[in-house]
Amino acid sequence: LATRCGPWNTVGLPGVSSTSSRLFQIIATAVFCHTGIDDGVKQKIRTVPFYNQQIPVTLLNAYGGLGILTVDASGLNKISVDYGTEVYNAMKIVLHDVMVSLWGGTGCLRERDIVCRKSANSNTYYIFMDRSRETGSLPFPGALEKVADRISQGINNSMWKELFLPMKQRRIPECVQTIPLIGVGYCGVLNNPCIDIHEIVEGGLESSKTMATAQLKRGRDRQRELMHTLIQAEDLLVPHFQGVFMLQSITKEMVDTAKANRSIDGMTHSLYGFESLIRVNQSGVKEYSVEAGIDAQYLRPDVLFAIAKSTNVALELDQVCMKHAAIAARDLPGVLMVNILPRNLYHINLLLGLFDKSMKVMFEVSESEAINNVDLMLKSRDFLEKNSMGIAADDFGKGYSSLDRIIKIRPDIIKFDRGMIQDIHLDRVKQAYVQGLVTAAKILNTTILAEGVETWDEAEVLKAMGIELIQGFLFHRPESLQSIKLQLAIQPAVQPAPIEVEDEMLPMPKGYVA
Repeated sequence: LATRCGPWNTVGLPGVSSTSSRLFQIIATAVFCHTGIDDGVKQKIRTVPFYNQQIPVTLLNAYGGLGILTVDASGLNKISVDYGTEVYNAMKIVLHDVMVSLWGGTGCLRERDIVCRKSANSNTYYIFMDRSRETGSLPFPGALEKVADRISQGINNSMWKELFLPMKQRRIPECVQTIPLIGVGYCGVLNNPCIDIHEIVEGGLESSKTMATAQLKRGRDRQRELMHTLIQAEDLLVPHFQGVFMLQSITKEMVDTAKANRSIDGMTHSLYGFESLIRVNQSGVKEYSVEAGIDAQYLRPDVLFAIAKSTNVALELDQVCMKHAAIAARDLPGVLMVNILPRNLYHINLLLGLFDKSMKVMFEVSESEAINNVDLMLKSRDFLEKNSMGIAADDFGKGYSSLDRIIKIRPDIIKFDRGMIQDIHLDRVKQAYVQGLVTAAKILNTTILAEGVETWDEAEVLKAMGIELIQGFLFHRPESLQSIKLQLAIQPAVQPAPIEVEDEMLPMPKGYVA
């Protein structure tokens, strides 16, 4: 058998209609379950074969009943469009290996279950279960559904785990930031001598596929419900804060001391303010996220907003993040920098009441979506200026950012993306490019903030260029409000009244939900 396993890896099982059921059991056990085969051969043959109709037909003939599960990973197809064939093929390999890793795992796929891939060009997998663990025949009512849910959770979480591996271990290309939802459908079929057995199998496959589509819809519904829960709950989204500093007054000794003391107390004279960054209360949200196809530990901000965008609640998530930041940052010194989507900034007059009168607020316009109405954006900028607040162009150097956009909006601050800053001390082209932007910013009377700075070598070059503000792990990692208040010995202040603004402009669009 070991000498025959090689070809079967890639072409699937040969036709077995002429083989007795018992012999098929022996072959299936050897090839799929690897009983009695040494580890080297196991590693060689543990590959998912392509689908052959004789597999379910033979099983159905042998046992009279069959459980069919369909894994629908068609969501990966969009990766080919967005990132190209090479990235898509890498994702298919990871999915294949995930399927293999779950095969025989506790509470998921049994060693005796047979896994097939529909075809080389398909992201559909079939799982055939010949007997129930408990009954020895088809599973109890509802059991297949539970198995399908467990397999779905296992695949989705395994794919997310791959995405979050350290970069040197990660096989998923860096450009991929989220995992498409993967669904698993199910169907049980019985043999009937009065009906062609091939029709029975095809009918079961079609029903299982329909259930997989339904589970994908249910998964998307669960993700939307998860977002609703996060948005409405008081304690599931928690703001953290990262310090922003005035670079020209900072020395390496100050940075080294802050790192040694694990405190920014010695850098307060150079403190410009804090950026608010949202985090998920993982312990609180864990019970909700599993049903949504993603473990709570993977709900980092970019994933959170990707799910919010796909479930059409990005604006509402953006608003509640501002709300949490405004409440938590009342006692923090300096300027509060909060992220905002352009579509929310268009109607900032309706959202400004979230912030206290005494707060200095800088709204960072996200580069993750386009500014489709420049005139309305300019009105928003003027409105904020009247209320002693400002606009920062976030992540300049990626997304929808451009110099033309900067010139039109004329923000108070331009934030350079980490990609422009990384290893700038080693890259003369980057240095020339950034120096040119610094010169242009001075003409526009705009302040430059370099974010994502991780080494003093980078900071030293930026300082020599005349960049005013800086932010990054070198100076301060995002921390909870409580931790920062302890470092700075901040006492709670008397809370002033929220800002009152006239509803003077920026009409609400039809169907807009604030």
